Amino acid sequence: MTARMEIALHAAFRATLTALSRPGSVQPVPGAGDAVEAARLVLDAVWEAESPPVIVTGAPEPGEFLRVPNGTEEEPELGATVVIVIDADAPVTRVRLSGPGVDGELDIDLPLSPAVLAEREQACEGWPCGIDLVALGPGPQVVGLPRTTRIAVLEVD
Repeated sequence: MTARMEIALHAAFRATLTALSRPGSVQPVPGAGDAVEAARLVLDAVWEAESPPVIVTGAPEPGEFLRVPNGTEEEPELGATVVIVIDADAPVTRVRLSGPGVDGELDIDLPLSPAVLAEREQACEGWPCGIDLVALGPGPQVVGLPRTTRIAVLEVD
C-alpha cells in the first residue's frame, strides 16, 4: 500500500468517526472525488471483510431498514450499520436531530425520504437495539446517524 493510500484511508477513518460522534455534521472525505470514491475509502478504512456493513446504493427500498438486524438487548452490537451511497438527485427532508453528540437540537436537511427516516426510527425504538446509518454523498462527504440519535421530520410550510 502506498503512503498516499494510507493517508487517504486514515482521513476517511477519522471523517467517519467524527461524523458518528457528531451526528448530523457533514464531514469531507479527503482524497475522494465523489460519493462512490468516498464510500470505497470509508468501507476499506472502517470495516473488516468478515463483518461488513449493509450497503445501499441510492434510495433505500421500503422496508429495507426493518429487514436488517438491529441486535438484541443482550447483544446490541449485532445491530447493523447501513452505509448509504446517496445519489445527487436524492430527496431532501428537513429534520431535527437530538441525542448524544448533538448540542441540544440540530435542524438539518438529510438526503433521505420521510418514509425511510420513519423506518429508521422504528428500527431504533428498543434501545440499546437499533441500526447505525453512515450516509455518503452526494459529494465526497459523510454524515453519521448512530442508533442513539433521534430524528424528527419537520413539517414543511
